[in-house]
Amino acid sequence: MEIKISKESLDAFKNGERLIPAPIDNKNLCEDGFEDEVFSDFYQACDHRKGTDKRHLIGTLFVDNRDFYIDAYVDVKWNWSDNIICIELIACPASEDFFSMREDFAKHYTNVFKGWENPDNPYLVVKTFQKENKLFVSFFFKDED
Repeated sequence: MEIKISKESLDAFKNGERLIPAPIDNKNLCEDGFEDEVFSDFYQACDHRKGTDKRHLIGTLFVDNRDFYIDAYVDVKWNWSDNIICIELIACPASEDFFSMREDFAKHYTNVFKGWENPDNPYLVVKTFQKENKLFVSFFFKDED
């Protein structure tokens, strides 16, 4: 018998936290924050809301401030009742360095979602993991028991 432990669970164990996945189901974590705020200008892909659980949006991200410069096409996916979203940097202008933009892209979205950890959401924990041009954002609740 083999037991598998997710990276998030192992990290939580090491930090002494007990975390419970926070599903995106409009009861535990509301989709409105994704579709109406963070990705409000994005377009639905052909498979968005196909079936009951698939969510898929495509759009552009432009940020030009003292912290980041991002000019990119972005693809975001999640499944209803799952606690993870995947945000992918799919293209940027040929005149820009894709790899440095990829780092700014990950930092930007990490900051956006880490901002959800606030006094209004005292039990919410947001974890991010970057793999190449994809950023995985996971949502958890602290288990206070």
